[in-house]
Amino acid sequence: MLTMAADRKRLGFLSSLAASRGVILLCLALSLLANWAGLGSLGAFLFFLFLLGLAARVWGLAALRGVSAGVAAERALLSVGEEIALHYTVKNEKLLPLIWLELWQSVPPNGCLTPASGFSLRPFEGAEAEAEGVPAVYRRRLLFLMGYQSLTWETVWRAERRGVYRLKALGLRSGDGFGLTQGAGESPLHRPLTLAVWPRLVPVRTAPFFRAAWQGETGRRGWVEDPTVLRGLRPYQAGDPWKKIDWRTAARQDELYARQFETVQPASIHFILDAASFLGLSEHHEELEDMISVLASLILELDRLGVRCGLSLPGIARQITLSPDDPGITAADLLLALSEFQADPAGSFDEEALSSLTLTAGQLWLATYSGERLGCSDLFWRLEGAGLSVLCADPLSPGPLAGRYLLPLAAVKKGGIR
Repeated sequence: MLTMAADRKRLGFLSSLAASRGVILLCLALSLLANWAGLGSLGAFLFFLFLLGLAARVWGLAALRGVSAGVAAERALLSVGEEIALHYTVKNEKLLPLIWLELWQSVPPNGCLTPASGFSLRPFEGAEAEAEGVPAVYRRRLLFLMGYQSLTWETVWRAERRGVYRLKALGLRSGDGFGLTQGAGESPLHRPLTLAVWPRLVPVRTAPFFRAAWQGETGRRGWVEDPTVLRGLRPYQAGDPWKKIDWRTAARQDELYARQFETVQPASIHFILDAASFLGLSEHHEELEDMISVLASLILELDRLGVRCGLSLPGIARQITLSPDDPGITAADLLLALSEFQADPAGSFDEEALSSLTLTAGQLWLATYSGERLGCSDLFWRLEGAGLSVLCADPLSPGPLAGRYLLPLAAVKKGGIR
């Protein structure tokens, strides 16, 4: 379980006017003055207000002392549409009870995760948003947490779209039983919780990538056959396509034989996402999300077939280039980068890293919307000499790419064009 304890250095305190230090001292002074003047009833009432304000202030200041909270997740990776249960625990490790306690946490970026129940969304506006530092939070209000009591509950969160949610702290807010004061604190988790929602995965065909630039080693599982190079014959097996049967041999030997062809595979494939070409097409960037889903699916499928993949994503402060030649980079790292990626029209590539890739990568693929909307034309012309291929969402608008082979995105999806 990931646990946290209240961070006293970041503890804030708010009080109403009735529980402010000045009003409390004023009530005490007026009470003494009223008793000195012989106004016993007024003095007693003012002294009662003094005790009430003092008790509220002390209670509010001590409310979060000894209070801790924790959260645990069953797993860290999700697919769009999946649900995950987060387990929360709140403990009050002191005698003083809490009449109410509010637990809050930051809103996942891009709305990648939403709670099914238990939490309500609290937006901030104006000065409040500036003071809180976030536009909104998810909060849950609890009632009556007695001394030395702990509460445990489970909240189901649903993965709505790709994204990475990093939860570094939980917020706590509580106060006195009179509603006059409250204390608030943001408490860092001992180990941050990270939940990654992968892009939506779709069935894809990898054969077009094997045909694009072959590098001829043979005999390994998962390679695509070259129908122009016959390796030999073997006895027919149930399920073999009829087009593989060697009918001449079958006629001579009165037995069915299937042709076996040489297989080929690229050494590696590196994808470059031209995100700028997709911006402005639709409000929610459906075309970009479609391309990201296909890239994620291709990376997983090619990895399963033994082909190492790399990825370059544009950015402003953080450009990402994950080389297929780095043995420490896995397919999961590439999908995590795609999950967290947010397109920006001002984003650029790490051109130095891409230049070095031209010397080592087996294939370079530029994923763009169309030639007419090419967002990294300068990069395209520099990499064209390295055998850059193009995966295009709209091949009917080639623009400056006219006359070059464009692999349609629909041809990569199973069920699309061939």
